[in-house]
Amino acid sequence: MTNRWLGRRKNPRLSGTLHILDATGRELAVPLRGRATVLTAGGTGLTGYGEVWAVHTTTAAADTSLMISYGHDDNADKRESGLCPAGDTVVLSGVRFTWRNQPAVPGTPIPRPRDAMPNMPRTAGAPPKSNASPQPSRTAPGRTPPAQSSPAQTSPTQKSPARAEPARGNRSPGSAAQPGARPNARRPSGS
Repeated sequence: MTNRWLGRRKNPRLSGTLHILDATGRELAVPLRGRATVLTAGGTGLTGYGEVWAVHTTTAAADTSLMISYGHDDNADKRESGLCPAGDTVVLSGVRFTWRNQPAVPGTPIPRPRDAMPNMPRTAGAPPKSNASPQPSRTAPGRTPPAQSSPAQTSPTQKSPARAEPARGNRSPGSAAQPGARPNARRPSGS
């Protein structure tokens, strides 16, 4: 049985971006995530086949580099391999690989929410508080102003007396014929 912690410790996570400049001058940017990345024509658009994984380059495991193995075809015998430290470039089979690693910067302040503005509502949909009275809107000459909105006028309606009947969809088929009987109730055996 292998030790999972040791496996994670020996194979660090990928981070940053791998910038690839192929022989035709086309540049690709591949985000690095997980423990290994495979470079294929279908996934990146780069012709050939490659594999990328992170390795520790010092015994203290403080420094990490990318191990890149790449070839123009799927043949493993024709692949070239190289170690690429952060910020450096390695050329394999005529293709340039540059690793741009953006590690977390200690001491970077966490963004704080902005201070509330005096005339802005604290919640969405709430009207802004202001002491000024609303000004009538001005319209361009020759245009009629839009209709003022007012509360809807409702006419009084008669309320019907409440009924004790359940809604139509909630009534069982036998309840109309026998108001007191429960059609799904258990009946004693022998009756």
